[in-house]
Amino acid sequence: MTEPTHEPAGQDWDQLLDHLRQLRQQVQEHGPLAPEEQEEAANAFRQGIALLENQVDDIRTSSNLKGSSGQW
Repeated sequence: MTEPTHEPAGQDWDQLLDHLRQLRQQVQEHGPLAPEEQEEAANAFRQGIALLENQVDDIRTSSNLKGSSGQW
């Protein structure tokens, strides 16, 4: 049995991480971000949190993973 692939989610993560890396490099090279760029960075971070929450929900509902207590 093969594991289902989540290509779109993987691509979303790759794009998000690339974006955050670019922002980090910009800050390192040019100093603090302008307010509109700060908002852009905050939105990218929020998007990453939302992706992570969705993946955790998928794991909870589609797998039988349990901790030592017998529950997720």
